[in-house]
Amino acid sequence: MVLPSKMPQLADLDLLLSVESYGSVGKAAQAHSLSQPAASIRISAMERRLGLRLLERSPAGSKLTEDGEMLAKYARNVMQAARELLEFGSGARSSEAKRLRIAGSPAIAEHLIPEWLNRSGFSFGEARVEVRTGDVDALRRLIRTGHVDLAFIDGWCRAGGEGRQQLRDDLVTRYICDDKLAVVVGSRHPWAVRSTPLTVPELAAAPLVLRERGSGLREFTDELLGTEGAPESYVEFPSTSAIKQAVATSRRVTVLNVSTVRSELAEGRLHLVAVDQEMPAKPIYAAWSEHRGLPEYASELVEIAASKGSPVPVFVPGQKTRDAGSRKRTRPRKPSLAMDVHESIA
Repeated sequence: MVLPSKMPQLADLDLLLSVESYGSVGKAAQAHSLSQPAASIRISAMERRLGLRLLERSPAGSKLTEDGEMLAKYARNVMQAARELLEFGSGARSSEAKRLRIAGSPAIAEHLIPEWLNRSGFSFGEARVEVRTGDVDALRRLIRTGHVDLAFIDGWCRAGGEGRQQLRDDLVTRYICDDKLAVVVGSRHPWAVRSTPLTVPELAAAPLVLRERGSGLREFTDELLGTEGAPESYVEFPSTSAIKQAVATSRRVTVLNVSTVRSELAEGRLHLVAVDQEMPAKPIYAAWSEHRGLPEYASELVEIAASKGSPVPVFVPGQKTRDAGSRKRTRPRKPSLAMDVHESIA
């Protein structure tokens, strides 16, 4: 069979998929080590060969046209077949079997994925592990385009959905846990040894450290404060690390996801403060392509994440503790503010 002259090149199809993933010809060009003009010329040449308009270009970026989306659908199948052919021809199948490409929302990638990897049945030396991060839309595109095997996403799907869900775009999700919010203070704060629950009006009146507006954590915090309105005094930071540092060395208060402060809680640098109402939580899901399925290591990691391994105990001062090595209880437990860290995000 002689291929027709207008047959697209694999590299050009891969470039188109990157434009779809990044929403920008410039970013796609950077990922392929091309200049933006060179990438634009290659896309335009493919459009002329096929007689199709593939991209809608604007100052805000580029998105695929209806024809572009249809071509991208075929391109994903072609690229997958090309990868399989390369594995067969180069003997790389065993090497690829030890490659794990993961992505996660920023907090998950920073605080949870490293722990899940360490608790899995393989070490970093036995596999090539690549971890990427991004917002929900970016993670979804990475899965669709085959740039990652698995992504951990927070707040994407409805909470409480145990098991798997089938979503559009050939994506499957599995519920991992709910990541709860908690009021957090430094070890020098009077509330660090407080024995009675905190009220929302008290929280709103305290000097706070908050994430920037537009972030998911800020939305959850605003939801918690509710009718109390905007806090009287606060400092905004664009990262959880900056917030933790600011709170640990001052008498300010913050609201953070429990998953992001577990090591500081265990070391005693930060403390949880009980609140007199149920704290909101956001679900964490594992997501992958149903068509491609999960490689062995990725499947193993999902199971580790879902089971959460051995719990790490963290307790509110002044409360009774319990054995962190066992979940079995021989008698009813009295109401307590004691909080198991993994229990708090499950």
